[in-house]
Amino acid sequence: MPNSELQIRQFHYESDTWKRNLEFIRQENAILKNRLAEVLQNIPGDKEVLHTAEQYQNEFICEDELIQLLKKDIAKLDTLLLREASRDGEAEKDIITRQKRLSEEVKNVISSFNRLKFDFNNYLGTIL
Repeated sequence: MPNSELQIRQFHYESDTWKRNLEFIRQENAILKNRLAEVLQNIPGDKEVLHTAEQYQNEFICEDELIQLLKKDIAKLDTLLLREASRDGEAEKDIITRQKRLSEEVKNVISSFNRLKFDFNNYLGTIL
């Protein structure tokens, strides 16, 4: 199997891993939004609590938007990978560039979301 074929298979594997990670984050984000709604229903809301809750809600919405954008970009890369698998390496440089960029973006989203989740849970611990 030529090296570029192995590389394409590796990129497919990474793409599938990214999709699983993003789906997990999407589900976790939904849980956090539900938790926020539950907490707000059960505690008296002063202006500061409501303001902070709104900030978290906005961050959760931004996470959803980032996930959707990344999923679209990953789908485009998948399409390129499928085309490249049937050609002689024409788009190889473009694929490598996109793969590296997406890898970094997914890593950043995962890291950012984990920080957000940690901060949110700590915040709930202080107001409950």
